[in-house]
Amino acid sequence: MIFKKKYIGLLIIPQIIFIHYISKYPDIIEKYYSLGIYQFSSKIFRFISSIFPFSIGDILYTLILIYFSKLLIKKISTNNFNWQKIIKSIFFYASIFHFLFYFLWGLNYHRTPLKEKLIIDSTYTVKDLKEISKQLIIKSNKLHRQISPDDSSKTEIPYNIAKINEMASNGYNNLSLIKQYYPEINLNNLIVKKSLMSLPLTYLGFSGYINPFTNESQINSLIPKNSVPHTASHEIAHQLGFSQELECNFIAFVNLTNNEDLYFKYNGYTFALKQCLNELYKYDKPSYNSLLRLLNTGILKDFKNNSDFWKKYSNPIESITKSGYDKFLKLNNINEGIKSYNHSVSLIINYLNNKQS
Repeated sequence: MIFKKKYIGLLIIPQIIFIHYISKYPDIIEKYYSLGIYQFSSKIFRFISSIFPFSIGDILYTLILIYFSKLLIKKISTNNFNWQKIIKSIFFYASIFHFLFYFLWGLNYHRTPLKEKLIIDSTYTVKDLKEISKQLIIKSNKLHRQISPDDSSKTEIPYNIAKINEMASNGYNNLSLIKQYYPEINLNNLIVKKSLMSLPLTYLGFSGYINPFTNESQINSLIPKNSVPHTASHEIAHQLGFSQELECNFIAFVNLTNNEDLYFKYNGYTFALKQCLNELYKYDKPSYNSLLRLLNTGILKDFKNNSDFWKKYSNPIESITKSGYDKFLKLNNINEGIKSYNHSVSLIINYLNNKQS
């Protein structure tokens, strides 16, 4: 067994070399992996996970954590530290984890960027940003008045989380953006599940995540319900094979704004508006303040409600975790790291401009 561990562990080296090499050929990854191998494997895993109403991935992570914790406690209590064996074990498990991660989902980090597939420009001017922000304010205010008793009221989405997840999934079945540009993508069993680890996720600062080993979309069930439509749509985009956070934010925006439900439309447009206003604040604070005054008070209350929720759970561990995730993203072809979440603005602006032209 030690012999096998040694050589399986050493396989991580050629794996890393292969990933580095193949990442230089995104078109090959797009054709043969993202729209080929991955579509086949994800179809199988999604079918299996759809049988169970609970998160298989969360249970798997819990069992792995318990196993390694017991192993560590045993080593400490018996003072049985054979460093050579421990290093071999680390390489052994790292090699298996690395292979499964990239084979089952991770290679999507190196696929052809969405902007190239959709032929969408990734640049914009401050003038573009201001103009789209104005349009989003008009649209958001109008939708807010349709779903709220008055301009100063917070919105209350009338569906439970299970219904929201179902509606988000169904939206993808009618999404022309996917059908037109990615006809190879399999849309069966797009199920979003409540994470069994919602409280830890909250303290770590995450609204949801994709489990790369079981292909399950997970949502933090503690987040404000008005945040659920976008989070569910975002995680489904990951499930379909889109790894870039900015791309998933953009796809979620398109999914929500093309939904017939007014609450979903409102969620999509206000998400885009908040992203645009955050960017405008960096470049033109007077315009930001001026546009903010045009917003219905109720929308500002919705923004504050979401912000207050995360402030309530703010803690030092969150910043450490996000710093680690930032480095992980940068290692996987996302140069902006965790900041890339906000870069969906460029896609949103140019997508809306293209629709108008």
